[in-house]
Parts: sequence; C-alpha cells; structure tokens
Amino acid sequence: MIERAADICLKERRPLVLCVRETPFNLIHLRNMTQVTEAGGIVYPMIPTYYNLPETVEQMFEEFTERLLGFVRLDQSDYCAWRDGGSRASVERAASRAARGAKA
Repeated sequence: MIERAADICLKERRPLVLCVRETPFNLIHLRNMTQVTEAGGIVYPMIPTYYNLPETVEQMFEEFTERLLGFVRLDQSDYCAWRDGGSRASVERAASRAARGAKA
C-alpha cells in the first residue's frame, strides 16, 4: 500500500518525501534513492542532530520530527532552528547542564 501511494505521488507530480533509516547504505540503496530523486521525490535521511545536545533518544526523535515538519511546511511546536550561536534549545540545555554540574 505504501509503495502504491508513493508511486501515485510520483506519477501525479505530488510531493513525496522518503525518510530512510537503514545505514550503512549499499549501492542498491543509493541507486534507488537516486532514481527517486530523479523522478521528483525527496530523500530525507533520518539522521540525528547533536548540536542541540540531546540527552535522550526521545529528544533525538522530537528534533528529527520537528525538522521534518518544518521541511514539509507544517506547524511545529517549540522547535528552534539552528542559528549561528546555537539554537535556543541548545543554549537552554547547555545552561541546564552547567547548573546541574555546579550543584554536584
């Protein structure tokens, strides 16, 4: 069913975003991703970010989900995009860690 829905998106020139997670990619994966891109789809690998200093897998999941929502232009909750000085979330987490370290 998912393959058919993706095929329809490509056929009708609708947006198709594939979030791939299997790594490392082998040559067949890379060729398939190239073909999808050439057909008009977008490959958006599920790569975690570390600049926001995640402390749990849940935070990594939330960060990816928020980035994906922003990419497809859907409303986001409290996501802070990367800025030169770090995201608000990154700055807040670093301050929180520093405060916990000072108490110990």
